[in-house]
Amino acid sequence: MPNEHSGISRRRLLRTASVGVPAAGVLALGSSIVSIPAAQSLEADGYWGSETTSQLQKFFFKIFAQELGQPTYGYEDGVVKYQPVSQQSANPGLGSGWQWESDGGAQGYDFTIYYLQRWLGGVEADGTIGPSTIKALQNHYGLTADGRLDGPSETIKALQNEISQYVG
Repeated sequence: MPNEHSGISRRRLLRTASVGVPAAGVLALGSSIVSIPAAQSLEADGYWGSETTSQLQKFFFKIFAQELGQPTYGYEDGVVKYQPVSQQSANPGLGSGWQWESDGGAQGYDFTIYYLQRWLGGVEADGTIGPSTIKALQNHYGLTADGRLDGPSETIKALQNEISQYVG
């Protein structure tokens, strides 16, 4: 059955949509041309805030999709939860979207940091940010591994650049 607005079949439209459309470009539907806006890439500013977390969550949904049961997008809340407050002042590159709790009172672990640790390997996957996780991230990018994320941070910029290649 043709789509009354585009002149192409619903099946072809769905097949085209499932294959995907380039992030920026033009799509011709029948005799109409539809502009597709460019995707917003993550700004590599060296500060890990809510947008970095949200994009990192999308990234992990892609690379751990089979393990996570193909979750739907929308879970990306942009918040890193249950993190020890001692890491806040030690890492000025960690900005908005971090839920800080007293070091002894942090209960549970954060999904985003847990999968970051799994992705990096060579570090305990406990779901909390700390010097060992930060050093593993710095080593991943071939940077000096001092276990701190300054603001702005070259490590965070490298992370932002990498996830921008895969998400958004």
